Amino acid sequence: MHTESLYQNRNKVVAKSFYRRLKTEGFTHEQIIELSTTLLDLVSEDLRKPAIAEAK
Repeated sequence: MHTESLYQNRNKVVAKSFYRRLKTEGFTHEQIIELSTTLLDLVSEDLRKPAIAEAK
């Protein structure tokens, strides 16, 4: 359980740092949301690849 807490804390720190960097670079809230959606799409695509390969 302790490891889970460390991962969550690390993720929050990385996310905050990334968010601050995007804001510093001039990204709007809407652009950050669009970027987040694109990242989630890429992860989903990667997760589907093994299922697609197994189906062949």
